[in-house]
Amino acid sequence: MTHSMVKLNHVVKVFDDDDHDQSHAAVNDISLEIMEGEFLTILGPSGCGKTTTLRMIAGFEKCTQGNIYIDGEDVSSKPPYERQVNTVFQSYALFPHMNIYDNIAFGLNLKKVSKTEIDRRVKEMLKMVQLEGMEKRMPDQLSGGQKQRVAIARAIINKPKVLLLDEPLGALDQKLRKQMQVELKHLQKQLGITFIFVTHDQEEALTMSNRICIMNNGKIEQVGTPDEIYERPATRFVADFIGETNIFEARFKGFEKGQVQATLEDGQDVLLDKSTPVGNDTICFAIRPERLKIKPAPADRDSYFKAKYKESIYIGSTIKTIVTLANGRAVTVSAPAGEAYDLSYRSEELYVTWNPENAVVIKE
Repeated sequence: MTHSMVKLNHVVKVFDDDDHDQSHAAVNDISLEIMEGEFLTILGPSGCGKTTTLRMIAGFEKCTQGNIYIDGEDVSSKPPYERQVNTVFQSYALFPHMNIYDNIAFGLNLKKVSKTEIDRRVKEMLKMVQLEGMEKRMPDQLSGGQKQRVAIARAIINKPKVLLLDEPLGALDQKLRKQMQVELKHLQKQLGITFIFVTHDQEEALTMSNRICIMNNGKIEQVGTPDEIYERPATRFVADFIGETNIFEARFKGFEKGQVQATLEDGQDVLLDKSTPVGNDTICFAIRPERLKIKPAPADRDSYFKAKYKESIYIGSTIKTIVTLANGRAVTVSAPAGEAYDLSYRSEELYVTWNPENAVVIKE
């Protein structure tokens, strides 16, 4: 049975702004528990506090308040070398004067491990990161992906309990980045080490993680599995940040046929799922573009609104159709290119429909 490997308890990090004689909370009272063997991604825009959080776990920054536990031990006041974690940076941080072998062996040499044991473990790492036969090459002879593999091998050869990865794929081109995402995920499963991965790339987070922690302005907005984060965003920020979505504001009107009736901003009435919370007059809800359908007329169980066709955008595997509400508000509907809508009636008013369960009520 897995147990808690990293725990953050009401952690705060305040930086002093010397120029303006003010303090700024880069991380503002966050609590988070990461399990043994988990691949957790901290995701958010630049300046949200994700890298600061990682640096506090590593010991490169001290908490202003709160505590950090690694495998049950409070390490809040311990220096980095006394924590059983290693960090992989975007810049790789390889030693340019050492070959691959010596770069990977560096940590073991510091610990004065026997040469026989070092040789065995370095060769094991080279095989694991698919760099066998390249041990004598220098860093400047390597591609970006190869350098990243060396940095990862050097970090995991010391058998840390936690591997911290700070935007490690950010310097790679798109194709190599996607390849490394798959390789990293496979490597993490093979090793069974807890990975904490920081990125601002949504697709990367969805592809690789067991769970995602979304941060904004120093706070945690939501923690959940990739499908929970995508399908059931808890806040407007999460809904807007992850993927593409349509966010609507509506005014609660009453109940009809066991469903919640609300009025959109352009005056149209819509039906929402009966479980929709109606604690106040305004309801904010999100619907993913792929959950919307364009029809000449709605089916009995559909929720719908009327709109007018504006344009279609071809993006390879998907066609996006933009429609507008009566007040001019644009709404995006997407479908696989092979299922493109018959828009022969595009000059007329059309119906945009959805299953009421796919309208997710969110906090502002």
